[in-house]
Amino acid sequence: MNIDINLLPEELRPRPPVETRTLLVIVLILALAAGCYLLFQAKSDAQAEIADLEKDIAEVNQQIDTITKDAQGLTSSISKLETVTKNYESFVDSRVIWGDALYRAHSHVPTLVGISKLTQDGNSLVIEGTAKKYSDATSYGRALDRDTKFTLAGWPTLKEAATFSLTIEVAPGGGG
Repeated sequence: MNIDINLLPEELRPRPPVETRTLLVIVLILALAAGCYLLFQAKSDAQAEIADLEKDIAEVNQQIDTITKDAQGLTSSISKLETVTKNYESFVDSRVIWGDALYRAHSHVPTLVGISKLTQDGNSLVIEGTAKKYSDATSYGRALDRDTKFTLAGWPTLKEAATFSLTIEVAPGGGG
């Protein structure tokens, strides 16, 4: 067993460089300061991120407005195009294709009938020609009337010897 007897007065005795209590208080203060700094830094970062997000949201809203205006313009253009397309289709359906109508009228001519003149009058076609008998001209008129694109407007009229005149209505889209 060792017994240490220190005869020196208290003020001259060796002491530790820092007392334990003081060291604990200093460490506690430093820990609190570091915690406050980290908390402040986190709050500052969060505020900066919020500001960036608000800026990004404003840009996205601006882009949404631009895209919405463009979409409305495109929708308007599409509806105008659909209207124009419908108008064009109704125009095409209502017009008579005279080349086809004349070909169809000529394809129904019987052997004893000759056509000398075809005249357009609105949506009507006046056919003048020659026939040996009135029945030949009427059979030609009936053949035209049976065609889906033609409607007989009246019976053939005989003029001078063996000449007739026949009027037929041509359906819209005619002859095709």
